Amino acid sequence: MINKINKYSNKNIIHTIDELLRRLSNLLAIAGSIFAIFVLLMQIRKIETYNFYIANYEKIINIITICFIFILLDQIRIAPRKLYIIVPIIQILGLLLVNFFSKKYYETDSSRIIWVIAGSVLFFLIIVINWLRLSYSKFTLYQLIIASFIFVITLGSLLLYLPLSTVSGSINFIDALFTATSAVCVTGLTVIDISKELTFFGRIVLIILIQIGGLGIMSISAIVLLFSVSKGSVQDRIRTLEMFNTQNKDIIRSTIKVIFLATFIIEFAGAISLFTVFNNDSSAKLGEKIFSSLFHSISSFCNAGFSLYSDSLHRYSNNITITATVCLLIIFGGIGYPVILTVFFAIKNKIMRKKYMIDMQTSIVLFTTFILLLFGFLFIFFNEYNGALNGLSLREKILVSAFQSINPRTGGYETISYSSMNSVTIGIVIFLMFVGASPSGTGGGVKTTTLFVFVSSIITAITNRPFIVVRGRKIKESAVNKSVAIFTLAMAISAFAALLIFYIDGYKIMTPVLFEAVSALSTTGLSLGITPSLSIWSKIIVMFLMFIGRVGYLTLFMSVGSIDRSRYGLIDLPTGDVTIG
Repeated sequence: MINKINKYSNKNIIHTIDELLRRLSNLLAIAGSIFAIFVLLMQIRKIETYNFYIANYEKIINIITICFIFILLDQIRIAPRKLYIIVPIIQILGLLLVNFFSKKYYETDSSRIIWVIAGSVLFFLIIVINWLRLSYSKFTLYQLIIASFIFVITLGSLLLYLPLSTVSGSINFIDALFTATSAVCVTGLTVIDISKELTFFGRIVLIILIQIGGLGIMSISAIVLLFSVSKGSVQDRIRTLEMFNTQNKDIIRSTIKVIFLATFIIEFAGAISLFTVFNNDSSAKLGEKIFSSLFHSISSFCNAGFSLYSDSLHRYSNNITITATVCLLIIFGGIGYPVILTVFFAIKNKIMRKKYMIDMQTSIVLFTTFILLLFGFLFIFFNEYNGALNGLSLREKILVSAFQSINPRTGGYETISYSSMNSVTIGIVIFLMFVGASPSGTGGGVKTTTLFVFVSSIITAITNRPFIVVRGRKIKESAVNKSVAIFTLAMAISAFAALLIFYIDGYKIMTPVLFEAVSALSTTGLSLGITPSLSIWSKIIVMFLMFIGRVGYLTLFMSVGSIDRSRYGLIDLPTGDVTIG
């Protein structure tokens, strides 16, 4: 009996110590992250000989080291071995990378100052990982997604704000924040010319942000959160499984592997195809050609629209290899991983003469995508034949029309300026941007499935049918309600934001402003040339639009609060009749 009491007492003591360490770790994490952000912000200008950091270098390093070791030890205590094996590798690579590029910009005590910069950046990353791990159970799924986006955008902004990221060594923070937001949200709108303003380090930061945004913060964070299935609480496990709509954690692992593998294979193939053209440019070095190929391949597949050329891809308007490669990358990225895999296995089974089945969503995505691409191509070709396409050969007119039709589907590139097109064509382009890509893809917009269900619901109402039927299957009423809600929200947000920008900046014509608003909300990245001239408040509005477009309309609003299903699920309420129309 006494032994049992002693064991129980020992467990209480251990639990109390563990809880004390956990709370102390949280407090230190908050203090340390604030200090790390402060150190980062203070590194935005070139270091001089008698700078505060050189004078107090030892104290700063000691504080960062103590905080870092404490957090790392606590993380090792609560995390599985796989996680803290990966972290030091990331630290070493990041340190070597930043140290290599910093020598060019810090002539005085560069070996010392770089430890402050690299230490603060890597410490910030550790804080984010540790904080997510400790606080995961306190967040809803929607809040976690939004918090992850904000973390990556914040870190990306700070990195782009560093002097080694820009040629001039200085950039306005609002511009750095705008560029980082556009990259993580895979939009492509930019207030600076990245081909001239960003250094090689800045471009690497940019393409990493694009890749993270393209893969999806959900997929990235799932690598860390996946450990919760084995080590976390019951609530951790439920929410991690809920993220992938499955009850089997092995499916999550396989899904993540397939997503990453498919992404890198497609991007690598695209880079090789682009390199065959870029390699003919005798003015560029081999390393620049390789990086340019990888950059544009990743940017295309992620539907980001960032280019290392100041004129986007105008110089390649008559090049069939560039046109075909970029268009295919945009389409593959836009239709989404589930559709790619379904089509792949369907083709494989067809060749092997096995049975296969294409699900309803894949059919809707492929059908709607094909109709929109064909409609956009034919409209631009015939409507601009003697307009923006005038003077081009028939071959170039076809290539340009196809390219300009595909890129409004959140691609973001252009081979001729959209501002040269007439207002009717611009209206069609706005519609194509508004629709955007497909669910689970790298693009934005209201999505092809939303358009299909929305239009089908209108047809169903006109024909007085009870429900929507596709390939012998009835579409759920909840899907119809969501499609109407998303369509309405997207139109309302676009119109309201355009009006705000119109009055804040004092524009006289609404078309370029509406074009900009829809482009930002759909994460397309096309512009009629007004992006660099936006005021600070208009830039903030555009950033907010890009953020909404990437995280999703329903995700944003569901993060504020969830429905109390107990009020509606237990008792069936009386039905009321309302006259419509």
